Amino acid sequence: MTSNRVYAVITADVVGSRHIESFRRKRDAKLRPLSQSHVREKLIISEYAVTAWDEFQTVLSKPAAIPQVVLDLRRNFYPMQLWVAVGLGKVSEPRKKPVNQFAGGEAFERARTAADRLKDDKAGKDRPLTWFISGTEVFDLIANTIYRLHDTLLQDVSPKQWETILAQVKTGSQDLAARKLGVNVSTVSRNLRRAHFWQMEETCKAVETIIQAYFPLAR
Repeated sequence: MTSNRVYAVITADVVGSRHIESFRRKRDAKLRPLSQSHVREKLIISEYAVTAWDEFQTVLSKPAAIPQVVLDLRRNFYPMQLWVAVGLGKVSEPRKKPVNQFAGGEAFERARTAADRLKDDKAGKDRPLTWFISGTEVFDLIANTIYRLHDTLLQDVSPKQWETILAQVKTGSQDLAARKLGVNVSTVSRNLRRAHFWQMEETCKAVETIIQAYFPLAR
């Protein structure tokens, strides 16, 4: 049964998976713990479902969780690069598992269209990494513009900076992150600044607010 509630569906695709040695093992080692964590934190309704060799998807508990989920996916899958397609709209059977066998509806259809847009070779080097389709033109323009700029920043983050970001997220403290990495706090602070960590966090909060403004009944 399809309800009138607006849901968010994310379909993620690992870029260049065929060139990653032992890809399935590495994919599952990253996806399983993240899936369990997102279910536990009530960011997603049920575990991520692998829909193809390099693709997986889920239904979010609420659209406002999109920025946090997208950011977590990018952080946890590094150094793998992801295309992240987001569709918003109605969903049928959102709580039946696995989601790829039971669920459907316009949010899934929009996520698929967004995924096809991301994989379009015609975009060339300017191809975005994140794409939204919601059925609301102005919201899509805002969200896609923000994420196009945000994802451009991600391209400049070095492996050492990503390591610092992950340590900061896991510990929640620059002091603890420095201790975990065996460096001084000033190094952690410098790496976070150069990696645009604070801009990532600000983008997450800003887009969450924008989503709540455009889809107030979807909470």
